[in-house]
Amino acid sequence: MHYAKRSFPFLIGGYVDPITSRQPGTHSLWRILGINVALLVVLGGLFLAGQWFDVREQEMQRLEALDTQLHISTEQLVADVAREMMVLERVLHEETPRQWRGSLESALGRHPALVSLMMVPFADYRGSSLNQIGVGRSCKWQLSQAEAQSLPGRSNLLFGSALPLGSGQPGLPFYRHMQLEDKAWLLIGCLDFSESRSLLANPGADDGQRLRLFSTNGLLLFSSPQEHALGVTGKLPLPTLANMGKYISERGVRRYHVDGFDGRPRMAAGSFIAPLKLFSVVSQPVSSLWWVWWQRIWFGLLLGGIFLVVLGVMIARAERQRSERHDELEGELESMAARSRTLVTLMDNLPGVVYRIEVNTGTLTFISSGAAELFGRSAESLVGAGITLNELIHPEDRPSVASARHWAMCAQMRHEQVFRIVADHERWVLDRSVMIEGEEGVRYWEGLLLDISAHKESERQLDYLARHDALTGLYNRKAFMAAADERVAIGGVMIYADIDRFSTVNDGLGHEAGDQLLVSIGERLRRILPPGGLVARLGADEFGLYFPQVGEQAEQIVADVQQKLERPFTILGRPLIISLTAGYSLAEADGDAQALMLNADVALYHAKSRGDHALRWESSLDKHVASRMTLEQDLRQAIERQQLFLHYQPQLNAAGELLGVEALLRWQHPELGMISPAQFIPLAEETGLIFRLGRFVLEEACAQMVRWQESGLYMPRMAVNLSARQLTSGYEHEVISVLESQNLAPTRLEVEVTETLLIQDMEGGLSVLRALRELGVRVALDDFGQGYSSLSYLSSLPLDVLKVDRSFVMKMDALAEDASEQGRGGQVASEQGANEQAIQLVGAIISLGHSMGHEIVAEGVETQAQFEGLKRLRCDSYQGYLLARPMTAMAIVERYGPGN
Repeated sequence: MHYAKRSFPFLIGGYVDPITSRQPGTHSLWRILGINVALLVVLGGLFLAGQWFDVREQEMQRLEALDTQLHISTEQLVADVAREMMVLERVLHEETPRQWRGSLESALGRHPALVSLMMVPFADYRGSSLNQIGVGRSCKWQLSQAEAQSLPGRSNLLFGSALPLGSGQPGLPFYRHMQLEDKAWLLIGCLDFSESRSLLANPGADDGQRLRLFSTNGLLLFSSPQEHALGVTGKLPLPTLANMGKYISERGVRRYHVDGFDGRPRMAAGSFIAPLKLFSVVSQPVSSLWWVWWQRIWFGLLLGGIFLVVLGVMIARAERQRSERHDELEGELESMAARSRTLVTLMDNLPGVVYRIEVNTGTLTFISSGAAELFGRSAESLVGAGITLNELIHPEDRPSVASARHWAMCAQMRHEQVFRIVADHERWVLDRSVMIEGEEGVRYWEGLLLDISAHKESERQLDYLARHDALTGLYNRKAFMAAADERVAIGGVMIYADIDRFSTVNDGLGHEAGDQLLVSIGERLRRILPPGGLVARLGADEFGLYFPQVGEQAEQIVADVQQKLERPFTILGRPLIISLTAGYSLAEADGDAQALMLNADVALYHAKSRGDHALRWESSLDKHVASRMTLEQDLRQAIERQQLFLHYQPQLNAAGELLGVEALLRWQHPELGMISPAQFIPLAEETGLIFRLGRFVLEEACAQMVRWQESGLYMPRMAVNLSARQLTSGYEHEVISVLESQNLAPTRLEVEVTETLLIQDMEGGLSVLRALRELGVRVALDDFGQGYSSLSYLSSLPLDVLKVDRSFVMKMDALAEDASEQGRGGQVASEQGANEQAIQLVGAIISLGHSMGHEIVAEGVETQAQFEGLKRLRCDSYQGYLLARPMTAMAIVERYGPGN
């Protein structure tokens, strides 16, 4: 190779070929051996070919003799049968038809090859007569009219085409006309040559020799050995008969070669037996001649081999004597060549390019074959053209590479650097080289270039993924904040936007539609950005935007963004319209991007809480968020710190008897005091703490019923309130678990839900309530009449109790009888009318509930007039401050316990 010459100059000129360096005498000796071998091969080939043709001729003559014997044996067999038929005719002349069968059977017995005899009226020569006398195997037959007309007066037998016998073995039918008892009869017989003992035996069957008789219609009538045992039955292929007809003529014997039934090439002799319409064939595998041929040639081959061995030994001895003087030099040369080949192989298989350049000129003096893959040019073209390595380096990187090499040379250190090279596309290489001093003080850089383009591309991709959202290609939060930090100093507006009801897109159209929507939103936001603006995907359905130097136009910019995003998107082939809720914050000079983003997030939170479309951040919003966050953290610790407890408000009948209590959750904050449920229950539902609170209320209420019972107070039932988020699939299992742990009957527990709760999730809520009611738990509809639905859906609810809302009860107060003494005049009349409407409405609710079998509980009973009015309306039970305020468990015992 070109670079091998340049890399190893000591191999050029001084290299000696171990073969060509030998003396001319050596070549003449081997030439003599070659001429003798060639002459011996030619003579040996002529000898072998002559012996082969001689053996084949002798074997063919033997096959022809066997075929002739087979032909004669077949004709002799037929002649014997003909004579037997003449004898049979004379016998039948002297017998009656009833005696013919015995004579026919006697004839069959005398000739094994004769397997069937039959007497048929000559008029029925077509085979349609039922008046036939036959013995032996069944034999198909049918004469043509021409054949039948030729039979009378014919002295010899007429043989037909071979036909299969009833046993499946082919047979040869024959016919003879007989005049018996003044009536013409047709004698029909059939020969089975496979049963004949007179045909020629086959002494060479073990060597593959075959003796066969074929009919012209392709049936095998005789084979020695029996071909049936070899699996050859039925008709022969027509091409085989065509080949036979080509080589075998009538009454002649011809030689031919053909593939046998076993697929082996065979040589054969055959002849045609005209009266019988048969072919006789004797064949033998060509492979059987090899042994005969080998017996003739082995001695000659042995002599030729001995001659060659002796000649070779003599020449080898002379060659060895001549070459001993050159062994040492040849050994050294071979060793050098091997080291050279090893070194070249190693360099070619390195994962990079090995090179050598002259320090002063920078010219490449050697480069390995990997240059073709790295630079797109062969090593020979680079070295032969006098290319410098500097020409192969990217122009922008040449100064830095030259400087680094100069510094490494001065410091006498290894040079290692990453740079780009000139190629069909951008390629990065890692160069590791060291300077060495060669012959005559010439200095070289020898090094290795490794292609690290794939590594560089991976680094770029990882850097991109680290700073961008994988779905939309927008900045992620980290990259957005880093870029915003560099720009907010000039002022602007930071927008934190959230897609409204994005979960409905995923749930209704699938996550593929949701992903397409996010990508489309990202593309639209990119297009509306001004120069210097930023956009990022901050969360699942949240986006951040930064608009620089907006001044007082921030509100209009936010409105424009929302308006442009409300234009329809085409998602999965269908139009889709969305809306955004946004919080935004204005950046001041020398502002902080992190603070701006936090402020915009706070504004977004309040916008969603208030139902606003967009909201600008103000400092007052932080106080509310901080207070809410503090309350949330305190609520998370309230259960563990035992700050939560229950009060119980009794439910009584008209006679003042205790029917049950309603459990009410209370929170005693160590710093803020008693906190109203209206403050912390919505916060618990929003944060998910409602599940822990609900579990606490259920467990504590049931446990308190057990404690009351142990103290002698039997509480008929306990009512607990459920929130919307508790009515999820599986809540009934939580109830069962608590009841079983306290050994309480489900009928003593009552759960209260509101109309508005059921309206929010009618299907899910009803399934849970039905499951609870099937367990035996009582279900009460709280604050009935305050919801957004009419009374028409009441019949579909699984309810036991209706609780009339306190707002209706409060309007039932009776007015003083002497309205004039109060001096209210017209005002009294109007209030009296409102009072009557409230009484009628409550009465209608109670009547409706009773008609559906529900118990009615009135809430908020605070005056005697309300109590009396409800009793007149036949309300079932009452709950309110007039009868009993919410109280502790101990107060319940003191008031309603044994003896009180």
